[in-house]
Amino acid sequence: MVRMIRILGLASILGTAILSTALTAQEVREPKATETAERLAAALGGREAWDGTRYIQFDFRVGQPDALPAGRRHLWDKWEGRYRLEQDRDGKKQVVLFNTNTREGRVFVDGQEVTGEAADESLEKAYGAYINDTYWLAMPWKWLDPGVNLRYVEEAACGEDRCDVVQLSFEEVGLTPGDRYLGFVSKESGLMVRWEYTLESGRTGAWDWDYVETGGLQLAKTHVNAEGLHIDMGEVAASDTVDESLFEDPESSL
Repeated sequence: MVRMIRILGLASILGTAILSTALTAQEVREPKATETAERLAAALGGREAWDGTRYIQFDFRVGQPDALPAGRRHLWDKWEGRYRLEQDRDGKKQVVLFNTNTREGRVFVDGQEVTGEAADESLEKAYGAYINDTYWLAMPWKWLDPGVNLRYVEEAACGEDRCDVVQLSFEEVGLTPGDRYLGFVSKESGLMVRWEYTLESGRTGAWDWDYVETGGLQLAKTHVNAEGLHIDMGEVAASDTVDESLFEDPESSL
């Protein structure tokens, strides 16, 4: 599994791929930590709802709340791996249509197809954006994935609430298995309201999470750090149907 955080051009590999499940590592999970993770999964809408959702649309925009850039626009077919990524590049509209399972696809700039090494590079970057941005969208859904160790740390204050704090580590999976996360799960809502991480490199970070309900799921809506930087996921929407041309026609728009 591969996890990645990419903010303002600063890339840090944080671990686990959104879709990978074929792992041989045996995770270690403390009972109270597992109980907290299961309570979190239920508050998010339940695994059945997550698995039964086919399409998710969202944005990824980083900046101050009063000056958010256009960022990246995503459409994800969770069942078949089809993907559409739109973004503005130097005043031009880039559209990447690819499959997350094969990493193969096509790249268009202002409707004109890009080929050769330029296309390969754009496809690689688009796959990285998918890994990174979907993790910011759905990290709380990943606690019970194979290879994720869970250890209960403590009960702690989180604002006016009380939270169960669980450490997530990774059993021989990911590019940086030495990374450690702390997830703060609200006793009131059952949701993860804060995420702190210490990377293998020694870099640290902390973000508060807000959610939006869509299609029976709770997905991230906004993240805020101590400096007031926002990661905004735009108009998040989970659905059973979409306009199929979005996965084929670069002239369509999200």
